[in-house]
Amino acid sequence: MLRYLSRRHKTLMDESEQALYVAAQQESGADSRIAKQIISDSKTHGLWEARHAELVRPVAEHTGRTPQVIALRDVEVRLVHRRALFDHIREHELRGEQRERLFRVFYGPREFQDAVLAEHRQYMLAVSSRVSADHLIDVMSDPVSKKLLAEYETIYARYFGLYCYVAGARDRDCAEAMTPIMNLTRKQADRVRQRINTERPDNGAADFERQAVLARSGRYPVLDYMAG
Repeated sequence: MLRYLSRRHKTLMDESEQALYVAAQQESGADSRIAKQIISDSKTHGLWEARHAELVRPVAEHTGRTPQVIALRDVEVRLVHRRALFDHIREHELRGEQRERLFRVFYGPREFQDAVLAEHRQYMLAVSSRVSADHLIDVMSDPVSKKLLAEYETIYARYFGLYCYVAGARDRDCAEAMTPIMNLTRKQADRVRQRINTERPDNGAADFERQAVLARSGRYPVLDYMAG
């Protein structure tokens, strides 16, 4: 059994677990399928629980609304990074030699199938934690966070795609030509991340524990499954 940093840490984990189970109950969608896989395997679920608890630990260390929200945003950013490789592969439908070459960029000479399995496990854990982190952001009722995170995810995906092209291109002249664009996109992503780390949330709500209590009481409409 996990040892929690505080009651707040346990509350964060309770809400995260509930969000994961609700996602698993949905009839379709990638989030639902992955949540089901995480929950159905005790070993994988235990790994998710341990890693997610570590992810939300910085949130639990804060008492005020603003630092809690900013810490949650950081969790979401880290999960964007952890999902990036598989998201890129799926978006561009990379297969065969293209896919193997890309894995060599990130995993070096490691056996291809081992690399795919390791990355897929990380992806599943990241998607599951993102489902829970999205819910925690919803509990905090901060539209500023949702807007900034959506913007960052879009720009980071663009940067990551350029990075994959530059790092894996066989034609080095083309790679060098794309490098300035890649660097410019990275700077754009960095600027959005700076805003994520500094912009104050909407001040119309309370800290996490009080928001969770309000949501469960029915006095604050977050998501249907928060009631009861």
